[in-house]
Amino acid sequence: MNPWGIQEDNDMRRIRKNRKLRLSGLIVLALMGIPIAFGAEETTEPVKITFENVTEALGLEGMVDSEAYWVDYNNDGWTDLQDGGRIWRNEEGKTFVKVAGGGSQNSWADLDNDGYLDFWNPASGVVNFGSAEGRFTQPQQNPERLCEVSDGGTCTDVDGDGLVDIYWTGFENNGFQPDAIWLNQGDRAFKLIWKTEGPAQAGRGTMTCDFDNDGDMDIYVTNYYVQPNVLWINNGSGKFTDGAGEYGVGGGNGYSMGSAFGDLDNDGYIDLLAGNFARAGQPQSQFLRNLGPDRKFHFENKGTCGVNQLQSTSPALGDYDNDGDLDLFFAAISYGGVGQCGLYRNEGNWKFKDVTGEVGLGALTGTGQAAWGDFDNDGDLDLASGGRLWRNSGNKNKWLKVRPVGTADYNRSAVGAQVRIKLGDKVLTRQVESSTGRGNLNDFVPHFGLGAYAGGEVEITVTWPNGREKKETVEVNKRVTVEMPAPQAGEGTDSGPKE
Repeated sequence: MNPWGIQEDNDMRRIRKNRKLRLSGLIVLALMGIPIAFGAEETTEPVKITFENVTEALGLEGMVDSEAYWVDYNNDGWTDLQDGGRIWRNEEGKTFVKVAGGGSQNSWADLDNDGYLDFWNPASGVVNFGSAEGRFTQPQQNPERLCEVSDGGTCTDVDGDGLVDIYWTGFENNGFQPDAIWLNQGDRAFKLIWKTEGPAQAGRGTMTCDFDNDGDMDIYVTNYYVQPNVLWINNGSGKFTDGAGEYGVGGGNGYSMGSAFGDLDNDGYIDLLAGNFARAGQPQSQFLRNLGPDRKFHFENKGTCGVNQLQSTSPALGDYDNDGDLDLFFAAISYGGVGQCGLYRNEGNWKFKDVTGEVGLGALTGTGQAAWGDFDNDGDLDLASGGRLWRNSGNKNKWLKVRPVGTADYNRSAVGAQVRIKLGDKVLTRQVESSTGRGNLNDFVPHFGLGAYAGGEVEITVTWPNGREKKETVEVNKRVTVEMPAPQAGEGTDSGPKE
């Protein structure tokens, strides 16, 4: 039996029975030449998707072309947008209202477990705590700055105590700056528990993932100046060793700015795109396939997979056409006349096709801003890039958005939780992230495209970083919230597919 096989319950048996009753009608439709879709397979040519610039129409005049973050900071069910200068409050997908609270290279999470998202700004070294009133306040004392200049950082629970901690990445200033980990003390205070030992590296984009499914969060840092990237392997108690060389994710020793985790081949294991800011003759970005438990979660270098992107800064993975495969948008800065951003459609089998021009994004150049978010709740991903908001025209493919949540005393924002959906021989996987690329953030609510899936319901499996797991059968074309279950006697921490 497939390790992610769905155990049939009464609802699933009812669905199967109803499908049998429909079969005679479907045969008639097939004889009439009307295409029928089963599972997640599309039987007709995909509808052409385009992106429309709706920046001014939605009140976003003055949107800053720096990083972008999609977060529902006021818990009204509509994802808001933060740029380098402010937060733009989403008014039910019809317009945006400018409010205070910007920042560069931010990372979002519920740091005090009060049910409202907070953000950490490594560029300024400031923590901002959210509230029911939609305002942000700072603690009496922010973490002490060890690096004079920072170009990134992230938030994750490093020691598994249910409090989300801070990883502060150092860049350069007359020498490379140290990284540091600040442990959340639970009273809006943070304690330094680690800093770079020995020579530092010029870190940039930083992100986290339990890629080896052992129940703790690992950290990936992309390093600049032809240095190998770092993969910090967590021992479960917040102590880390660099496994980049052993696991094959050094990234080619290029000029790395931002990378991204995502299950690119729908096998249930989260892969890695190691991004490189490449000029002619320099190492380009690499797709790295997670080989799963049989190969001890080491990675296979799949090369560029058709993404020959130069001077790329921040990758953003998202299923823009809702066909079930993660696609790639790559922001790029202009240097010497080069710097074309690119949208690459995942064609399967580790092949990506450049569709930038055909979807209407050919004019996007010279930006590090790249983040996917469904601002109008219509089920398809829109794009923030280049200081503009690009609305997705969409198609008829089905979709699902899943919002895992923790408890009042354990990782309330569920950073690091993984969600899986089994469709045929595929296992679609997404995770809750606090940062991605170089200081950007896709929609905090994981999004799934389901293609032409014929059913009205799917079973989802949510696994929290502590190994706790919950299965639910939910309707498609909806956003659902899944709460973390109470602990069970003898529960394990293996959050990967069970053999």
